[in-house]
Amino acid sequence: MNDRCRYELTSYLNEIKAQYAAQSSRLQQLDRYVSRRLKVNKAKNGRQYYYVFDEKENRFRYLGKKDNEDVCKILEAHYLQLSTRELQHEIAVVERALRFSRNIDYDSINKLLSNTYRNSPLTGFSVTSNIAKEWKLSMETYKQSFPTFRPEELIHRTRDGTMVRSLGEALIYNYLLDIGVAFVYELPLRIRFGGKDCLLLPDFTILSEIDYKTVIYLEHQGMMNDPKYRNKFNEKVYKYWLNDYIPERDVFFTFDLPNGGFDDRPIKSIISRYIRPQISIENIL
Repeated sequence: MNDRCRYELTSYLNEIKAQYAAQSSRLQQLDRYVSRRLKVNKAKNGRQYYYVFDEKENRFRYLGKKDNEDVCKILEAHYLQLSTRELQHEIAVVERALRFSRNIDYDSINKLLSNTYRNSPLTGFSVTSNIAKEWKLSMETYKQSFPTFRPEELIHRTRDGTMVRSLGEALIYNYLLDIGVAFVYELPLRIRFGGKDCLLLPDFTILSEIDYKTVIYLEHQGMMNDPKYRNKFNEKVYKYWLNDYIPERDVFFTFDLPNGGFDDRPIKSIISRYIRPQISIENIL
């Protein structure tokens, strides 16, 4: 099971656990209705008349129509009793699948091979890696259709030779390169602002490995002590908001430390939560 399937299955498990908890709580409230037995008679006019079994008299007595409060509660109690039983079964099945599943992606299988038969990381066969490669190629081609913005400001060289604007960007670029996620530096993003079409240049556009469809935008800010830089930053955040790119959901901002240093922990947190989730089975179960 690859990370994408594990993530989706874990999300499903959390949903049905929440559903089970809610239904179990309601079932406790209806506990006295669970053991009550109903019988229904359908009249010629199509109306249904319900009878409940009376333990003392050992016979069914008339209770009411379907909108009768006791009838509704008895029907709900019996539904919830069966539903929670089925949810328990489903939870057990999903937990077992997560507990005993094996990763069948390229990297996992490759590691099981002896060194003699192991392939180079550059020759992967996984579908997901091909999707990421195709996405990156497509986005890089799209980027080339635009002129480079202020090329004279690209002064820091990354390990693959790409030029970026700041040391912080170079450190992030090299980190993304090292962990192997699919990303593009300064990929133009079309937005609307002031009634006109215009472009934003997010520092990094990253393909999420959760579904290989969602992209996350990452912006690194390096001179927040400069009022002009700070104003430009605030305007950029406003533009993202206006175009429904919500901070901490679609676009993330990181910052240099006040002394000019760099802290990589926010980057790693964003990657582990939104790009390449690291799911622990112990935490799930």
